Amino acid sequence: MSDPRPLSGRRILVTRSAGQASELAERLRELGADGLINYRATPDWDQEVLRLTGGEGASHVLELGGPDSYQRSLNALAAGGRLAQIGVLTGFGPSPDLSRLQTLNADIAGITVGSAEHFAAMNAFLARHRLRPVIDRVFPFEQAEQAYAHLRSGRHFGKVLIRVAD
Repeated sequence: MSDPRPLSGRRILVTRSAGQASELAERLRELGADGLINYRATPDWDQEVLRLTGGEGASHVLELGGPDSYQRSLNALAAGGRLAQIGVLTGFGPSPDLSRLQTLNADIAGITVGSAEHFAAMNAFLARHRLRPVIDRVFPFEQAEQAYAHLRSGRHFGKVLIRVAD
């Protein structure tokens, strides 16, 4: 398998829960992860990111958790870094202290579902660079309820798809 990591000098750190530990860790490494941090075993995972980066922090942080993890994501951010706010898996709640962004000269980018034009551009980019999303499982339309249950279980690795038509 060729190295899926085209950027030289970068390191990819992934936070994850304890479930499916060895299998998950191996799959993440195959996809290019350099370091894995179990956020259940290491609740202060932001400090672990700082330790693993020699105190610099991460130049890019993908924030999916919401209020339960947002402040830690800000704490793990490097000077001049960028936090991509993608999801709010733990719901909405107290706002984090954003003053850290100013002292770091860092940015937050909100990521939402784009337009049909954005979708077409993304697919063209994926095809041009031969990138393939990781697909956990494909459910037939008749099993849509099971697909959502599988997604809610958190046991998936990659995308969960529902086939609408053949």
